[in-house]
Amino acid sequence: MAERTWAGVFRKRPSKSSLPSHPSQTHVPDPNNEYDKEAIRYWIKFADFYQIPHITYYDSARDLAEKLSKTTLSQLQQISARMKEYNANVLEKLMRKWKQILTNIAKLSANAPH
Repeated sequence: MAERTWAGVFRKRPSKSSLPSHPSQTHVPDPNNEYDKEAIRYWIKFADFYQIPHITYYDSARDLAEKLSKTTLSQLQQISARMKEYNANVLEKLMRKWKQILTNIAKLSANAPH
C-alpha cells in the first residue's frame, strides 16, 4: 500500500514523520510510519473506500464468492445506480465549493473584473 502516504508514493518509507505531532495529538499514531502496524490500522480506516457508501466489503475470496452467490443482478444494478447517484452529488457539491472559492479569490485579486 505504497500510496497510503505521500512519501510512499515516492518510494521513501520513513519510520516517522519529519514533522512532530501537535502536543494535543501525541496519543495518535504517526500517519507516516510505514513500519508500525498499529499506525497503519489506525489510519487505514479513514481511506476513501471506507467513507464512500454502497460498497460491499468482504473479508476473503471465500466471503466474496458467498456474497456474490447471494446477490442478484437486480441488486447489483441497484448498488451501481446508488453509487452513480452518490458520485454525481459529490461532483455537484465539489463544483459549487470550488466555484465559491475561486470567486472569492477573484474578488480579492488585483486583476478582478470591475
